[in-house]
Amino acid sequence: MFVINILLKLLANGIIAVPGLIWSGTSLAFAVGAAIALSLISYFIGDQLILPKTNNTFASTADFLLNFTLLWAMAAIFNQLYSLSGLFLTAFALSVVEYFYHDYLQRKGVHHSKHPG
Repeated sequence: MFVINILLKLLANGIIAVPGLIWSGTSLAFAVGAAIALSLISYFIGDQLILPKTNNTFASTADFLLNFTLLWAMAAIFNQLYSLSGLFLTAFALSVVEYFYHDYLQRKGVHHSKHPG
């Protein structure tokens, strides 16, 4: 189940992050690498640490903040040209996908939060 969850997250985030980052002005190689890194980091922080202790809404909001911060930091560290508004919109779109991904995880019984939402 763990491998399926990771692959699903990589696919869903990749579909949003790669075009969003390219639209934001980054290179294709950076967009692919950032999407993979972002997916793995947000899986372990957002889906494994935050979601089980809170609810879907809070975890999705935390994912937005984490995704935006990581995208901005990675673009700056790797000296990528980028549009800040593009990174913001990409992080927002990712947080919408995360909301549905969290719902999927909760329906599959991966996380048992006492909090609805």
